[in-house]
Amino acid sequence: MNEATGALRLTADFAYGGDSVLIGRTAQNALGQNLRLETFSIYLGGIELLNDTGTVRLSDAERWNAGEDNVWNYTLQPGVYNGFRIHIGVPAEFNTDTDPTIWPNDHPLGVSGSAGMFWSWNTGYIFSKFDGKADTTGGTNFLHPFAYHIGGDDYLIELRYDAPWEVTECSQHAFLLQGDILDFLATPTDTIDVATDNITHTGDNPDLATRYVAAQKEAVTLTKQ
Repeated sequence: MNEATGALRLTADFAYGGDSVLIGRTAQNALGQNLRLETFSIYLGGIELLNDTGTVRLSDAERWNAGEDNVWNYTLQPGVYNGFRIHIGVPAEFNTDTDPTIWPNDHPLGVSGSAGMFWSWNTGYIFSKFDGKADTTGGTNFLHPFAYHIGGDDYLIELRYDAPWEVTECSQHAFLLQGDILDFLATPTDTIDVATDNITHTGDNPDLATRYVAAQKEAVTLTKQ
């Protein structure tokens, strides 16, 4: 770390039924259905410091897949900041009508980096993807597929830390993003039943996408450590 700067560590500490997020892992949802995870991938975009004049962007987008490293590090200029924010999804300026080839191939938004998370037919990115198979009786016959693919500017979720904090030379700061992805299927007033509401690619089932995003927004928290 350069002595004239500070540092920020962002950790995405997602869980799956209280355990780590690993492909093939099974967990039971709020309805007693057993879900086997086959895909979990999510974009964290528009990662920004907040100050009196607006924002300081640290990253346009990061991508996290189940089982991969979930920590990102950034260099900070000294000063007092009013907050910090992050989005689940890709900022609008890079989402609609964007060609992934404008980015380096291995950039999270590039051709290779966005593989499986870009709708070429929709010229937009998939913000989050949660796929698997369920046994809706609570057993171990995982025959019922589910797929929740969320994208579109209207579904961008903003998470904020709104409190002043100071960066000094060599100071280190940490923010933690937390959430259990099973909670993306339930709120206190609405529970998604994978037996009947099991597939959305957003545009083909916007009502289910809206319910899923509402639960996702409640399930994920951002805190300063």
